[in-house]
Amino acid sequence: MKTKVVVIIIICFYILVLFQTSFLIYFNLAGILPNLVLIAVILINLLEKKQENLGIFSSLVGGFFLDIFSENFIGFYILILVGLSFSIKLIFKEYVRVPLVRGT
Repeated sequence: MKTKVVVIIIICFYILVLFQTSFLIYFNLAGILPNLVLIAVILINLLEKKQENLGIFSSLVGGFFLDIFSENFIGFYILILVGLSFSIKLIFKEYVRVPLVRGT
């Protein structure tokens, strides 16, 4: 991975976690809070190529920041997000075939 991409991911996930823990707390609907980091990790894993590891790195960074800002024990969100990333990668590797678009 390039260092520019790594720095951008770290900064973006830090901003997402700060926004989620400071502002989105007031938009709680029936006890459910929107989790922007979870949505971002899912989208990154769904939209990247099979061979890249950007989704796993983003799940580590997002889980780390969520762990720092939560009252749960350290490693809780990291385990959840990394497990989610590995399961998405496994499902895409085994069961999903993306058709190639050929230009004419």
